[in-house]
Amino acid sequence: MEIQKDIQNIIDYSHNFAEIMLNNGKEYYPFGAKIDNNGELIAVGYNDNETDFPESQKIINELTAEFEQELNNGRIRAYGLTYDVRVQTNSLKDKTDAILIDIYHRNSNDIPKYYFTYSWNEKNELVFGESFGMKK
Repeated sequence: MEIQKDIQNIIDYSHNFAEIMLNNGKEYYPFGAKIDNNGELIAVGYNDNETDFPESQKIINELTAEFEQELNNGRIRAYGLTYDVRVQTNSLKDKTDAILIDIYHRNSNDIPKYYFTYSWNEKNELVFGESFGMKK
C-alpha cells in the first residue's frame, strides 16, 4: 500500500536523522522529507539568507509553504516535517521532549502526528521513551 509505505519511509528517515543530530549536538533545526511521484524520498533542509540562527517557527512555516505548493501542484505525493517539541505524557501534566513528525499525503487526510519522546540518562546518553500518534 503506497500510503503506508510512504509514511513509514518518512518516519524511518526523519527519526534516524533527528536521532543523529541529537546525539551530535543535543538539538536540531526543523527539517523535512518528501516523497516524489516515483516513490523516492528526498531530504529537505532550510537555508535562511538573513541569519545563521533562524527561528524554528519560521523554518516550519517556510517548509510547509514549499511542500504544500509542491503537493497541490502534483510534484510530490507526500511530505513530512520534523521538529522538536515538549509534550504532556501523563495526567500530572509533566512534559518531556519529543521528536514530532507531521506527515501529509495526497491520498489521505487521516494521518496522525507522530511523537517519539526522549530524554538523557545519567551517562548523557539519548534514551527513547513512549511513542504515539495523535489526530490532527
